[in-house]
Amino acid sequence: MIAEGIINVDTEAAKQLGFTSDCFNPASYLWKRGNTIVISFIMSKRKGMFCRLMQTIRELGFDFEIPTPCNRMIEIGIKQNWNFYQKEDCVFGVIEFLTNKKEGANNERSRTNSRRTEAAD
Repeated sequence: MIAEGIINVDTEAAKQLGFTSDCFNPASYLWKRGNTIVISFIMSKRKGMFCRLMQTIRELGFDFEIPTPCNRMIEIGIKQNWNFYQKEDCVFGVIEFLTNKKEGANNERSRTNSRRTEAAD
């Protein structure tokens, strides 16, 4: 069982997810909110660690959300058919999320972002 709140690298909760210092920078952290793991700040040490973490999160029955995903996360998300949605925040305005959740997702955003990323290359 993973408790609500922050998940720091190498804690017991983190070990269940494979979120360990051999794969991720120790400054990295996640949040658990309900049945969702929020990817707050992560830096992987090796290629493939991010995808493996997302796979483990799903295998354990959790959903994930990535607020304001970086370009590399967007590229991976598009390849994995993850979804985008936006939510209004009273402090930060509109925030874009990348998620494995289906409800409220906007797949058109995925295709738009894909074209924008290709155009930038």
